[in-house]
Amino acid sequence: MYSTYVKAESASTIPIFSSSPTTLTIFWLEILELAHSGDDGAIAQRLTTLQLRKEDLDELFGSGSGNRLWADYTRAFASFAGEGAAEIAKKIRERRYDDVEVLPLSGVRPEQLAPADRRTAEPLRTNLPVYTVRLKRAEESDGIRIDTFIFLDGGWRTALKVGCST
Repeated sequence: MYSTYVKAESASTIPIFSSSPTTLTIFWLEILELAHSGDDGAIAQRLTTLQLRKEDLDELFGSGSGNRLWADYTRAFASFAGEGAAEIAKKIRERRYDDVEVLPLSGVRPEQLAPADRRTAEPLRTNLPVYTVRLKRAEESDGIRIDTFIFLDGGWRTALKVGCST
């Protein structure tokens, strides 16, 4: 006989399509679940929902950014939602990631950010909250970092590292 400890939590009253960082956490917890079940195709489908529009780049990085960054963004996003989805799933399984950390990039003093987060936050020009996501093991602080999430027009979107200094 096997016994498994399951942590039960109260159901949330936050709608799944809200700008709460909790819904971004739920999105990535579902990605973890899909990866552990081996459904890489479903991960790719879910990641495609995160795509920005050209005008969203203007919202994030300022006027004219959409035209300047669009080609780089579409190339990066195609990789992220295509072969990148399988790579993310593989890393989740190999490293046995089981936790998601959502950290604010906006509204935080630059000196309070890690150096990589500071480089991501510097070019932001939006007044909307922006977050970074880390997929990791619960007992560790490192993991896969996926940058620049913003809630626009009823859904979460990512700019990845496009527009950020390296």
